[in-house]
Amino acid sequence: MRCFIAADLDPALRQKVVELQKELVGLDAKLAKPENLHFTLKFIGEASEGTVNKVKDLLGKLVAEWEPFEIGISSIGVFPSEKFIRIVWIGAKPHSPKGTEPSLFNLQSAINQALAELFKKEKPSPHLTIARIRSQKYIDEIIKFAKKHENTWIGNMRIDRIKLKKSTATNKGPVYEDVEIFELGQ
Repeated sequence: MRCFIAADLDPALRQKVVELQKELVGLDAKLAKPENLHFTLKFIGEASEGTVNKVKDLLGKLVAEWEPFEIGISSIGVFPSEKFIRIVWIGAKPHSPKGTEPSLFNLQSAINQALAELFKKEKPSPHLTIARIRSQKYIDEIIKFAKKHENTWIGNMRIDRIKLKKSTATNKGPVYEDVEIFELGQ
């Protein structure tokens, strides 16, 4: 099965993201569906049932060490670069201005470390994909959009669980299904 680990966007913040996405309509962008908005913490890809069970076990141990925490959601960015844009995303920041409390970056790092025996480590980059860019035809407009919203504030949300999700490709886009939910601090 094709899997990834994620923290879903708080449903109370979805409409703000949808309003931003509307500015990308007509720019050859495939917008993420509101119900699919999430912060990817680890992309696993195709995995056997045995590997998925190991991931469940390792994540169960990891989340017991983490208490729920708050993040701030703001700032539009693009991957991999402004010269060739494939993804438009929104970032996550520590809740406090000092940034001293737990963050999504720290959680993503811990997940990478916990799963290092199974998967290649990746550089943590917590982000919420809002659109996939199909072509570079409207790159200037997308860059203007990103610069206009580089400091746009979406809101705060509490991270109190992470999910192992299954992704099934369909002709209408991906369908995500929760395989297992892991409550932080439990």
